[in-house]
Amino acid sequence: MKERLVGTWRLVTYETDERGGKRGRPYADAVGRLAYDENGNMSGQVMRPGRAHVEVGEGGAQQIRAAYLGYIAYFGTYEVAPDGGFVVHHVLGALNPAWVGGQQVRRLRFDGERLILSADVPKNGQTVTHTLTWERC
Repeated sequence: MKERLVGTWRLVTYETDERGGKRGRPYADAVGRLAYDENGNMSGQVMRPGRAHVEVGEGGAQQIRAAYLGYIAYFGTYEVAPDGGFVVHHVLGALNPAWVGGQQVRRLRFDGERLILSADVPKNGQTVTHTLTWERC
């Protein structure tokens, strides 16, 4: 399974599913890149397009917060579970300091040539499933 991951991937869709059938696209028409190398290194970035421009030294707290909340970025190492059902990202650096030193675990599957990663995230006492679909660059 690891061999199928190696390479650079372009984000196709980023969707969320909540209990009761509510679906969403938290970053609208999100753009992103995901890279895995054969030595076990990875990096990923996802961005909500159309974020407001923030000038260095001029951005107010609201502008900076909006820019930050519209971007996900981290890098580190990875390993694929023996059964091929999960990939674990060991985070060495991230935009969100709380992720550094932790793990981001993603369910892993392929649909033809597309890579589909998903994770369950707690939110307001519920679980929201985040699903990102990627295709090779």
